[in-house]
Amino acid sequence: MRALRPDLQGLRAIAVLLVLGYHLWPQRLTGGFVGVDVFFVLSGFLITGHLVAEVERTGRVALREFWARRIRRLLPAASIVLIASFLLMLAVVPQSVWQRTVVEIGASALYAQNWVLVGSAVDYLGAENSPTIVQHFWSLSVEEQFYLVWPLLILLAVATRPGRRAIVVALSLVFAGSLAYSVLGGPTTYFDTGARAWEFAAGGLLALLPLRALPPRVAFLLGWAGLALVVGSAVVYTGQTAFPGSAALAPVVGTVLAIHSGQAGGRFSTGTLAGWKPLTVIGDHSYAIYLWHWPLVVVAPFLIGGPLTLPAKLLIVAATLVLAAGTRRVEQRLRATPSLARPRRVYGLAAASLAVLLVTTGGTWGALGVSTAAAADRAIVDFETLPCYGAEAMVDASCTLPYAAPAGMASAFAAVDKGPLALPCDSLTSRWCEFGELDAPTHSVVVIGNSHAGHLVAALEQYGIDNGWKITLMRKTGCTGVSTAAATAETHPDCAAWSLRVLDTVRTDPSVDAVVVATNNDAAQYLVSDGAGEAVVDDVRANVAVNLASLAAAGKAVLAIGDTPRLPTPAPECIDLHQRAYDPCAIPSDAGQERGNIVAEAARLAPGVGSFSLLPYLCDDDKCHVAIGGVVAYLDDNHLSASFSRSLAPYLGAAVTAQIERIR
Repeated sequence: MRALRPDLQGLRAIAVLLVLGYHLWPQRLTGGFVGVDVFFVLSGFLITGHLVAEVERTGRVALREFWARRIRRLLPAASIVLIASFLLMLAVVPQSVWQRTVVEIGASALYAQNWVLVGSAVDYLGAENSPTIVQHFWSLSVEEQFYLVWPLLILLAVATRPGRRAIVVALSLVFAGSLAYSVLGGPTTYFDTGARAWEFAAGGLLALLPLRALPPRVAFLLGWAGLALVVGSAVVYTGQTAFPGSAALAPVVGTVLAIHSGQAGGRFSTGTLAGWKPLTVIGDHSYAIYLWHWPLVVVAPFLIGGPLTLPAKLLIVAATLVLAAGTRRVEQRLRATPSLARPRRVYGLAAASLAVLLVTTGGTWGALGVSTAAAADRAIVDFETLPCYGAEAMVDASCTLPYAAPAGMASAFAAVDKGPLALPCDSLTSRWCEFGELDAPTHSVVVIGNSHAGHLVAALEQYGIDNGWKITLMRKTGCTGVSTAAATAETHPDCAAWSLRVLDTVRTDPSVDAVVVATNNDAAQYLVSDGAGEAVVDDVRANVAVNLASLAAAGKAVLAIGDTPRLPTPAPECIDLHQRAYDPCAIPSDAGQERGNIVAEAARLAPGVGSFSLLPYLCDDDKCHVAIGGVVAYLDDNHLSASFSRSLAPYLGAAVTAQIERIR
């Protein structure tokens, strides 16, 4: 294997250009994210070939020196970009995302960013978070984990049986197991190292297998076929493509073919494209280009105050190339420093760099936590003392400027103002959460549904504290708790089974006086299969109506709550950007109307079931608002902040009280 192969640098260039194009023109290059898969295969090919050559030459892998070389190659540029990202955060990024950003900078410094994102993907409330300035470090984290584990895997393989065959077997097992996990693991595996290991193994197997040389013309055609698979998948795939999974086979196989064509037939066998000098230059800078482009893509809209324009995108490309060139020059000088030739010095540099980043981000995170706690205490005091606070500003005609965003509006606090939503009150823990008066309640109220039921608990908890109520939250992500229809049982059996358990529990509990049910407007997507006909939806709606009526027939006061309007962007971030404006981030009132809410519609069909709309407290005749009574109404783009929910206490509580009195 040559020390330098221009075709491989060309492949690196194509990979980084695909990623750059995807991030700047996502509507055109809809699958450009496959560039990351090209990098993974290349890393598997090169590192496996290097490690196996060392084993065959010396009988061992010098782990200390291997990891030191990786640190010396990757750490300087990564540290520069992470420090710059922290400074950009302070200067440009809205404070509402600072807490997430410092956590992810710290995770990126530890090369664990992908696991933070896996956790966010599993967390329903975090799944739709806007990306931070360092989200792209997820792939670098996966690579570093590969560099850590791969030499150990190879050593373990040769320890069981010397020779390449044992390594081929080990890599084949990794390939098969990881690919199966990638296919079967579902959407949360996108950032998962286990679902990406097969891509490294594919490159590693290519480096090990005794492939015959090909005639130049065949190698040339093979290379172009590989490039066609990579670029074709970048053009055809979209964000809706199940990925990685089996869809990742196209760019992985394409990369393998392109690499092999270079092995088999010479430096230009992948076509003059991959060996073209400008591409090899970009390939030389691909690591730094990848590092720099994403922070610029994220901060640019904040700087220009709106979506990226074509001139802004071209400026980002130019700035990325300039910064990448400068960063690579620094990296090369550090790599050439004689003192850093010693592994001990390299590890010392890594420890110092890590300490600086962790102390900086940890201190900032702690300060933000103190600020958040103070804002939470202040919100409770404001609710108790200020006139026209939150929802009251929509009800009291004497409240002036109800949609003003006062100076210092706690938008950063709003982003984490989850209240009971932050508690593990869902089916994953097999427990309910209880609030309010627990010893001798005057009334016992059960709240059933998903997070759109959970965000109402702050209001009912406050009312319960004031009136001696006990509030019990029965919550399951992606469920309503009131659908047991055949269509739900067939497509979402966990939801149907949980709903049956909830209904039986509530119906037979004599202590329960009232039931509040709420869900989001698009709940039909997890009550029936995708693309189900209107007849199926009608059946589910009828089933929900029957179940609601059965609760009422059991003597429970049942109240169905309408949904909140969905915003185009998370409210705290939007408030940050437009805080000087009056009524920032409001949307037309017709965009916020309740449409297709199965629970709300079923309530109208169910005898004895009442309904309550949130719209009068969020919308007027013209607009639905985000800043109301000095409070940020939402913590993201669809969930109420706990502070605003608390301000609904007198109105929602009165509606539940009226429903209780109506049945008695």
